[in-house]
Amino acid sequence: MRPPTTRPRARRGLRGLAALAAVALLGAGCTDYGGDLSGAAGARAGGEDTVVVSDTAGTPLAFLAYGVRQGYFAAEGIEVEVRPSSGGATVIPSLMSGDVDIVGSNVVSAMIAMGRRMPVRMVAAGTSTAEEPEDDFSSLMVPPDSPIRDAADLAGARIAVNTLQNINDVVLYSALRERGVDLASVELVEMPLPDMAAAVQRGDVDAAALIEPFATIGRSQGLRDVLRPYSDLRPSLQIGTFLMTERTIEERPELAAAFQAGVRATAEAVRADPESFRAALPEISEVDPELAAEMDLPVWNGTTDRESIELIHAEMVEFGLTEAELDYEGSVLG
Repeated sequence: MRPPTTRPRARRGLRGLAALAAVALLGAGCTDYGGDLSGAAGARAGGEDTVVVSDTAGTPLAFLAYGVRQGYFAAEGIEVEVRPSSGGATVIPSLMSGDVDIVGSNVVSAMIAMGRRMPVRMVAAGTSTAEEPEDDFSSLMVPPDSPIRDAADLAGARIAVNTLQNINDVVLYSALRERGVDLASVELVEMPLPDMAAAVQRGDVDAAALIEPFATIGRSQGLRDVLRPYSDLRPSLQIGTFLMTERTIEERPELAAAFQAGVRATAEAVRADPESFRAALPEISEVDPELAAEMDLPVWNGTTDRESIELIHAEMVEFGLTEAELDYEGSVLG
């Protein structure tokens, strides 16, 4: 591990009420695709033949919902129940306990878990960022009157992230390092994505790392972009991944293969016709149609990008997030 003086501070807290716009986004109950966008946790509800998949609230969850709605998973012989999560490492315990069969997380949290010898593997690719920074679905945002004009001004800042020890740690640390900011002066504050815009406006934090649709909601409330963190590390960077336990993969290889095929089919459909996915967002995630028309969409490639995984792992080692070597063949199934 690197000495603490080289690393930002991090803490949990500031879990307030969600903004009204985010409440509308997440909805209040189950939809016709079998998922629940309310964000409420609960015991496993699916039947014996239902595959329960949890992913980060927002566009990552909507991607799954779209695949279910369009029948891409049913075509592979699996019935998928979609559940929201706050993302990051928070989903790993539910996977290990068997409350869910598959989880969507980010590659940093996944590699931290595997580096700690947790028996999980990446089975399919999640979200990636766009080639052009202005199309990045992530954004580091500040109040309109903030003295922070770009990432070089973030020394001493408190930055909201949805979970600690996830992809935001890597991309933010990298951006700060490249701009000469003392990492030890920066504090990462964990809070739910729907709460971030209001927290920035109140001054509880100086900046927030938002993903869509929360970034577009933040702009509508006057927040200002200072960095597109995902694409700043690398254009077309793969951010997300889907995880299964090694035991489930061994006992149900047909499930892993069917889920992979459903993800690939959904990714191909969204790439071929992103406007159909955008048009479906108001129905599958209760995003306002105007918001759906404005927001920047992630990219889904369907298969894991090895260059992204290796780059992120190298950055994790640099910032002391893992000491484990990367065994790509042993970690990635698809």
